[in-house]
Parts: sequence; C-alpha cells; structure tokens
Amino acid sequence: MKKGAILFLACTLLLSACGANSEKEVKPASSTKETVTQNNSIDVEKFSPKLEVTEANGQVTMKYSLHNGNTIPANFSFSSSQIVDFTIKDESGQVVYQSSKDMMYAQVLTNITIPEGKTQVWEEKVNFVHNKLPYGNYEIIANFVSTKVNDEDLNGGIKPVSQTFSYHQSSAVNEDDSKIIVSGKNGQYAVKGMYLSDEDTIYYSVEDGHNNLIDETKLPIKMKSGTVNLIDFNVNIPKEDLPSNGTVILEIYEKGNDDQISKSMSITLQQFK
Repeated sequence: MKKGAILFLACTLLLSACGANSEKEVKPASSTKETVTQNNSIDVEKFSPKLEVTEANGQVTMKYSLHNGNTIPANFSFSSSQIVDFTIKDESGQVVYQSSKDMMYAQVLTNITIPEGKTQVWEEKVNFVHNKLPYGNYEIIANFVSTKVNDEDLNGGIKPVSQTFSYHQSSAVNEDDSKIIVSGKNGQYAVKGMYLSDEDTIYYSVEDGHNNLIDETKLPIKMKSGTVNLIDFNVNIPKEDLPSNGTVILEIYEKGNDDQISKSMSITLQQFK
C-alpha cells in the first residue's frame, strides 16, 4: 500500500475515536461545599414551642420550651442576651408587663445551640403582688426572639405561643388545711375549694368591714365525703353596694348548739382603693 493511503487511513481512524469520546456525557464532580450545605439545612417546621404558666401566692412562673425535631443541631443567633420576650396582657388587652421593656439585657451577640431531638427550657417569674396587678384573667404571650438559625434567616418561622390564666386570691386555714380559691372582680366572684368540717350545715356571709353585703346563708356543698366538703358557687354583689375604699370579705363559719360561731375562715374577695 502506498504511503499516502496509509496516512489517510490513520487520520480517519483517529477522527472516529475523537467523535465517539465527544458523545459521552461528562459529569462534574460533586461539590463538597454543596454537600455540607444540604446536610446543614434546617426545617423550621420541626421546631415545637410550648408555654407553661403557673401561679402561687401572686408569683407567676412562665416556662417557655423549644424542641428541635431536626436531625442536626440548631444554632440560634440573637442580637442581645434576651432569648424569649414574655408579654402579659389583662382582660382589656392592655400590656401590663413585657420582658423587653421591664428587664435589662446585655447588648451582646448571643448564640445558643439545641442538639438534635432535644428540648431547652427558659423560665421567667413576675410577682403580681409587687407589681400591684389586680385579680382577674390574663394572657401571656411568649416570643422566641432569635433572628437566625444555622446562619439562615428565621423570618418569623417560629411563631409566638400564648396561654391564659386566672390570678386569684387563695387562703387556707392552717389547722385543718381547708383551702378556698376565688376569681373574678367588681361584684362577680367564683368561689371554689375544699372546706373540712364534720358539720352538716355550714354558713357564709359577705361584708366590707362596715356593712353586710350578703347576710348569713347556708353554704352550698357540691360534694361531701367524710369531713371533706367541696364547694363551687358564685357570689354576686350589686356594684352600687361595693365600697369605694375597703375590702370585701367572704366569711365561712360553723355554729355550735348555742348558735355561737365555733369555727370560721376569712377570704378576701377584692380590695378597693
């Protein structure tokens, strides 16, 4: 074969091989940075906030908990040392307390991490007696104030949670552990509790220190078991009969055979000033 023909055949074979290789799909190598980003992504919907409110002798305890249901830790960023903003509103919707206004927080960037599958709790207490807040129903709203999680903007993804509760007067007779709880105001009161007594007939009355607002009345017993008398009834006093300056007191008492009071218990319904 001539030398020119051999050279032509070699060039043809070389061009065919190059064409075959060009038809193969070239897949780019996976980016390590992209893989890390995917593994570090957070599902905001897997955060579960919860609020628990308890009250004892005017001391209100607010516990906010946040559960991380993701499979990776959640690192939250805050613009200050404040983590949760608690807001308390009265029955009219007026704000009577707010953490961000009534508390002092260091203005430093703060980070908190909640491991995967774990729950973290933050607690704050407010003394209603020291703050001179009246008896009644209140709403507490807890807002988690973090701006970012794992360097991603939260954009309000964790919604505030709220709970209502009743702030009431409670009293107990130390010698026998009777306990009465009162809620309400301005002449409309709900009375619940446990009064311990062997007597079949127990009485109550209401006065303000100067006038009888409700005369002697037989105490309504919801359920009786031995010495335990469970009570649950309402006390209604016309507004025009309420004092402008004084204390409305519920008296629960028993009488002996001589019609004299043998045992009594005093419960403050409301103070007027």
